[in-house]
Order: sequence, then C-alpha cells, then structure tokens
Amino acid sequence: MDPALAYLNHGSFGATPVPVLAEQQRLRTAMERNPVGFLAHRLPELLDGVRAEVAAFLRADPAGLVFVDNATTGTQTVIAQARLGPGDEVVTTDHCYPAVLAQLRRSVEASGARLEVAEVALPAPGRAEVAEAVLSRLTERTRLLVVDHVASCSGLVFPVEEIVAECRRHGVPVLIDGAHAAGMLPVDLGRLGADFWTGNMHKWVCAPKASAALWVAPRWRDTLRPLVTSHGVADGFWPAFDWTGTRDPTALLAVPAALDFFDRPGWTAVREHNNELARQGAELVADRIGTSPPPADGLAAAMRLVPLPRPLSESDARALERRLLDLRVVVPVTYHGGWRWLRLSAQLYNTLSDFERLADSLGAGPVYLR
Repeated sequence: MDPALAYLNHGSFGATPVPVLAEQQRLRTAMERNPVGFLAHRLPELLDGVRAEVAAFLRADPAGLVFVDNATTGTQTVIAQARLGPGDEVVTTDHCYPAVLAQLRRSVEASGARLEVAEVALPAPGRAEVAEAVLSRLTERTRLLVVDHVASCSGLVFPVEEIVAECRRHGVPVLIDGAHAAGMLPVDLGRLGADFWTGNMHKWVCAPKASAALWVAPRWRDTLRPLVTSHGVADGFWPAFDWTGTRDPTALLAVPAALDFFDRPGWTAVREHNNELARQGAELVADRIGTSPPPADGLAAAMRLVPLPRPLSESDARALERRLLDLRVVVPVTYHGGWRWLRLSAQLYNTLSDFERLADSLGAGPVYLR
C-alpha cells in the first residue's frame, strides 16, 4: 500500500498482504514450470484443498461450494438460470448492487416477469423493520428474492437470518449477495440455510483478485451450472465449475494463505478492530463536516456512512472523489436516495490518522461540499 495514501476504500478494492502475494507468485512459478502438469493434473486436487478450507471458514457443506471470479459472476450464474415466466416476480431492495440490479432487469425483461424493489430507509430503523420492509414485498408470485448480506452502497448489514427463515416458510428461494460478508462478518452458511450465497475472497479476506465462492443448497446442485460450458459440464456440479476454460487459478489457490494471515491475530480481533475503527472514523469525519453518521444498531460493521452536508449531482460526486484523490485520499461517494454519502472502510492497515486526513481534505474541498 502506498504510504502516501489515506486509503479508506477497502470496500471497493483492498490490499493483499505481502506474504499472500508471495504465495501467489510461488504458485505461478510452479504453474509455468509445467503448465499441463499443473493445470490438467495437479489443479483438481489443489482446488479440493482450497474448497475444504473455504468451506470450513464459511461453515458450509463443502459439497455445495464452487468457485467463481467474483460475486457478480456468482449472482449472474444464479439469476441467468432462474426459471421465470410471465407474471412471475423477483424481489430485491433499493440497496442492491447496480450490476446485480442490471442482471435482474435483464432477466425479467427477457422472461416477462416483474421486478419488485423494496425500499429500505436510511437510517435503518432496526433489524425487524428492515426484514419487514423486504418481506412485505413477497407474494404468491415471488419466485426469487435477492438480498445483500452487506450492501455496497450503504454498508447496511441486512438481517439475512430472519429474511431467509421467513422465505423458507413461504417456499421462496433466496440468493444472498455476500460480496462483502466473508472476513467482515462471521459467516455460517450451514445455519443460515439460504438457497444460494456468493461472496468475494478478495475483499475482506484480502486474497488476490479475482477469487470468490458460490455456495448452492442441495436441491439446486444437479441443475445449476456455470455460465461457460466446458469439458466437465456432464460430470457433475464440482467438475462443471472447476474447469470452465484456461485461466490463472493462482488467486484462488492463494486464498488459504490469506486465511492464515488473519488467523495469526485472530478473526474475532480483526473484525472488532475494523468495526470500532470504522465507527470512530465515521464519527470524527461527520463531526468535522457538521453532520451525523446514521445510527448502526447492529446493522453496520467495517463500512460506515457519513452524510454530506447536502446531496450532490453525480458529476459533482465524481469530481469530489477526484479532488480527494488529488489530495491523496481514497474514499467513494455512494448513492442511496441521492449522491450524499461518504462510505468509509476500515482495515488493519488503517489508523485514525487516515480519517483525520479525510476530514482535513474535506475542509479544503470545493464550494459545493459546504
């Protein structure tokens, strides 16, 4: 990480630890010394080893775990194979990641189904109210619910346990976009009981880009297949996903090194550190610019929002990001009900001085911030 930066945007792209990059390079060297031997003969066993470690980390049945490049690929894999027809409904929320929302819109337009978008207010009123805002949009026509584990635009930690439990009672399949969940939150997929969950290993686990997991409940494993059909498609769930064509698998194979890196301080300590630093940093910045961060009430973790003094146009939001980057501060302006939020992330490489830098830089910002 460039020491000249105040880097507060781990939520978009975080830094991979040096020993994890070294392990990836070791794997690349081994692959290039004998590409056929590595990719055709060693890779299946290596993937099974990674699968076992990731499944244990996510408390998931390894039989349902396959790998994709990123969570967006995971959501598209499920959405593209949803069996929708005219009159069917799909439910999501207004915190949905834009790429996933685009996937859903394309799917319902092609099938004649309808997309229902549940509005979840900010500040979020509480777990029960957030769950009810989502579940109130279910009808007898609902064929799929897509909900974030941790929303990208807001950092809101959705009460997925309550949502999934109620959807199971109504027989509605649930796809959870867990892009930010692994590493930020303790994830227990066995207990959660969702139909589909996909999450990145290259965000809060800090594995190399691009490495992600897709977990699928038993009832769907015989039919769900990757977006790219290749040699293993007729051989079952794992083989179909394990080889979809030539790619560099070393980012994925280095995931165990990233898990080991955080095992040393301990995942509980890492999460507590990041959550507390994000909270303190958001309060510091908000106080300096005369606003107040939304109350968390157990619905926020290592990404926190700071409201700007007033909403911006999208062009002004992008200009503010660029201005801050010129001042060597990296932070996104995000959208929910207008371009009005700074989304602050905290990771082990951050200190409170990074948030001080942001606050100082906002004081030197353009007039439309005031």
